[in-house]
Amino acid sequence: MPDEKMMKAVEEEASTGVVAIATTMADSPSHITLCSGALVAPNLVLTARHCVSRAVTATPSCDARGRSHNGDHLAEDVDPASIAIYTGSQVRPDVDVPVARAVRTLHPTGQVLCDSDVAFLVLDHGIANAGVLSMRLHAPVEAGDIVVPVGFGGGPSNVVGHKVARAKSTVLATGPSANAATGAVLGPREFEVDRATCRGDSGGPAIDVISGEIVGVVSRGGSCSATGNHVYTRVDAYNRLANAAFTAAQKESSEAALRETTASADHRVH
Repeated sequence: MPDEKMMKAVEEEASTGVVAIATTMADSPSHITLCSGALVAPNLVLTARHCVSRAVTATPSCDARGRSHNGDHLAEDVDPASIAIYTGSQVRPDVDVPVARAVRTLHPTGQVLCDSDVAFLVLDHGIANAGVLSMRLHAPVEAGDIVVPVGFGGGPSNVVGHKVARAKSTVLATGPSANAATGAVLGPREFEVDRATCRGDSGGPAIDVISGEIVGVVSRGGSCSATGNHVYTRVDAYNRLANAAFTAAQKESSEAALRETTASADHRVH
């Protein structure tokens, strides 16, 4: 069992790699949603699919096979240029300057969040002065594991925009399963934790306290004060997607460096 010193060390180290994701919706420039994400390469952010695609329902209903009970949950992807990244312990997208913007999104196919609420954002450049977190892609999370969720949901007070690491959370169950005690229904690629996650925490990582690795991202759940029924998507279940995202991020980084070199050369000529 991890002690408090270990917990604190994991919280502090992980927190540096957790970023805020502000998405401006196409219906109005003032319609901005705030999610959380984790920097997994200098120009690559791990988050939830519902943070980067337009929702058609606020209440996705799923079964233990990862199928939807209420049709499509998502419409088209948001234009990557409308997705801005912020760092710091407190974020206000209406006044703060973003540190980067997305240029590409990668996520599972289909329009359903069940069992597949995960996405990657390739950024226009690397983020300096932020930690890069590792994902555990080789092994799944297990019931009884202890994790630390980190996000911009403001903790128990739910002050959205404030980055807070939750107290240690226990993995209650892994899918496929249904937890009668909490009401959580988990697909094969999902797990449930006991401590609440709130609005603004969506897409934020669950950090394993033993290894310090990301094991999941916040998908959906009960109320901000409820115990249990807080559902995460496992990152190891999407290792192929992760590898494709790393490749895309490396390509963008190389192309950005080439553009910068070409621009510098043109400037010298003139």
